[in-house]
Amino acid sequence: MISSAARNGKNSLIHIVNLQYRPTGGFTKRFIDVFISLSVILIFFPIILMIAALVKLSTTGSVFCGHTEIGYDGVSLIRLKFRTSSPAGVQDFAQYLTMTPEAAWTGRRQSDIPPPPLGAVLQQLGLDGLPQIFNVLRGDMSIVGPSPLTMSEIERYGSNTSYYIKTRPGLIGYRLSSGTDAHYLRRLQLDRDYAENWTMVADCREIWRFLTAERH
Repeated sequence: MISSAARNGKNSLIHIVNLQYRPTGGFTKRFIDVFISLSVILIFFPIILMIAALVKLSTTGSVFCGHTEIGYDGVSLIRLKFRTSSPAGVQDFAQYLTMTPEAAWTGRRQSDIPPPPLGAVLQQLGLDGLPQIFNVLRGDMSIVGPSPLTMSEIERYGSNTSYYIKTRPGLIGYRLSSGTDAHYLRRLQLDRDYAENWTMVADCREIWRFLTAERH
């Protein structure tokens, strides 16, 4: 049974009533997440500071942005990114998602307003999502897991929602390395398989695929 809930001071948007579980992977997966996220932050902290300074100097508005999405146990999270769009572009994209929720299932299109030069470079190099490593350290996300979903997306899961919200969303979405961006039923099946059959070896394999994948 699914209901709205608010517990422990957190904004819990959905909750599976009377269902007891730990996050997929338990302590082992969380230990790996903390170890990797701390290592990345220590190694890349100067780069993170430099990018933040460049974003602040090159455009107006905040350095970071993020979409509200659904995390473990139905608690909302803000997935952090360096802001790569102009304020007008952010507004255009938010309006598009509001008017066209189907966009999430067909591939979230970018704003029609082109990003500033620095934003385009960060997107091309994949550095705009670097701040999400702090989401992992905090426990909002995991290094590997389902691609985060919004409320409008997760409504399609119906009674199968528990397979998604028992797992922390992933910085590396295993759907991407599986080459899947198709119908939501396929995405649901992958979420279910991951929650029921998680292994540390499988996560390591996804991390390796991500690190060795060609960037276009």
